[in-house]
Amino acid sequence: MPVSLRAKLGLLFLAFVALVLVSVGATLWVTELQATDALVINLAGRQRMLTQKMTWLALARADDSELANSIQLFERTLRALREGGDTLDAAGRVIVLPAAPDPELRAQLDIVENTWVVFRAALLSADLAAMEKTAPQILSQLDVVVSAFETRAQTKVTRLQFIQLLSLASALLLLTIGYRLTKTQVVERLARLDTAAQTIAAGQLASPVPATGRDEIGVLAHALDAMRVQVAAAHDQLETRVIQRTRELDAAFELSQAIVAELDLDTLLDSVSVHARSLTRARAASVCLLEGAPSVLVQKASSDHGNLSRELRQTPTRPLARQVLNGETILQDAGCAACAFLQTHAPGNCAVAPLRSGGKTLGALCVVRDTAEPFSVEEARALTLLANAAAVAIANARLVESGTLQAEQNATLAERERLAAELHDNLAQTLSFLNLKTENAQALLVEGHAAETVTELERVREAITAAFTQVRAALVGLREPSVNGQDLAQRLTECVNEFQHDAQVPVESHLEASALVLTPLVQTQVVHVVREALANTRRHAHAQHVRVCAARLNQVAAFIIEDDGCGFDPKTIASEHHLGLAVMRMRVERCGGQLEITSKPGAGTRICARFPLPS
Repeated sequence: MPVSLRAKLGLLFLAFVALVLVSVGATLWVTELQATDALVINLAGRQRMLTQKMTWLALARADDSELANSIQLFERTLRALREGGDTLDAAGRVIVLPAAPDPELRAQLDIVENTWVVFRAALLSADLAAMEKTAPQILSQLDVVVSAFETRAQTKVTRLQFIQLLSLASALLLLTIGYRLTKTQVVERLARLDTAAQTIAAGQLASPVPATGRDEIGVLAHALDAMRVQVAAAHDQLETRVIQRTRELDAAFELSQAIVAELDLDTLLDSVSVHARSLTRARAASVCLLEGAPSVLVQKASSDHGNLSRELRQTPTRPLARQVLNGETILQDAGCAACAFLQTHAPGNCAVAPLRSGGKTLGALCVVRDTAEPFSVEEARALTLLANAAAVAIANARLVESGTLQAEQNATLAERERLAAELHDNLAQTLSFLNLKTENAQALLVEGHAAETVTELERVREAITAAFTQVRAALVGLREPSVNGQDLAQRLTECVNEFQHDAQVPVESHLEASALVLTPLVQTQVVHVVREALANTRRHAHAQHVRVCAARLNQVAAFIIEDDGCGFDPKTIASEHHLGLAVMRMRVERCGGQLEITSKPGAGTRICARFPLPS
């Protein structure tokens, strides 16, 4: 039974972990033993110093209690070194020592104990001769004991070093085994799989993936080879479908280009039916559109080997029509459909595709051919593509028709607005002027001023002639001609002078040259707005002072007409009785500007027209 790669790597990992645990455990154990050995060696050395101290205390007879304590500590420590047990360290803490580790060391401690019995008796009796004889012996014996403890401690250190060297060698061996295992079982095999994967990615699907065993990587290689086989099959199938789809798209594109360029709806529908029959090699084709409310499918065009017919109708509630209008392309027998066109060409096979544009169904495109030639799914898809292109073309043709109608309506409305503005700005003001002059002439005639009456009547005649010219120009579609050689400042000055002459009201005029740099069309509208504002002031304001100002504010030219007249409430004015204000606003907004009218009863009126300056 083959061992899996996971098991091999797992065993290697466990061996390495076990080695680390053994090495660390041995190191900790020996380290702890070294600490104990160091303590034992230290206490054994302290026994030597206690011996010297007790000798001095016995000779000096300084303090019997201190001598007794030293004797007690010596005996307690000696017993702990030999048999194990507790004693006191240099700081007075109780510590526990292990028994002597071997008989040889225990025998040496027995010798020390025997000598200690003699030395203790000499200490207690203060026998100088005995102490001088016994002290060197016990010191020498203690030195032997200390050396024995040190030798055993060094043996443990050597043993630790051996364990560490053995662990290092084992670790190197495991690393070598792991390296070889990883290289041969993982890296090299994955490299072969990588080469195979790159070969597959490059499109070379004929070469099989090499087998690499029965473990995990072998399973991966087998799966990669199975994927290669599937990709190769899918590639061949996709390539075949792409070639077929490309042919369909090329044909559909060529046909769609021919019909999309057509803007006349009737011609377009005839072209769609002819091209649909040609694309699908059908016997007949028909185009039906939804019309009316409730909707009815109306046959708008059909092609039967060059013969066209129209105006067959059916309700969209029938099963076939309902499916198509829901966005489905239907393939079925022509005789099974409750459609006069299909039944006319039965028996046969039919394909019906919806005409959809922007998520909305406009109608249906239907083709019929012989029973022996059923439609394939690819042909149904090609018919759907053509139907989609035809729907866009139909929507575009309808939009063009709607746009043409809308443009005609907009042109008519614009002409009406232009004519109303021209008549208001020219004829209405002239009639108002004639009314004023007629009243003046009547007053002069009553007072017997014949010469002044003739002068006023001459002005009336000139005004009537000007009005006739203006009406004629408006009727032939012309704007009021600008005076050649006159700039905007001169034309505005003339408007102000005319107002002063007719109204006999002082006017303060301030025109900044930088605000007058406007296009000719805008200049004409500015003159109309200023003239209309001054005419309204003359007729309604009863002002004592008027100010006309043209100023530039950044990229905006502002034209302001102010008076101190009676004012009015803009909210209470019916628009049909104040055509002049509406015409002014229309003129300003037509040029991309804004008109602001500020007025209050008894507080005068301020009209501000703002026009964007050309960049």
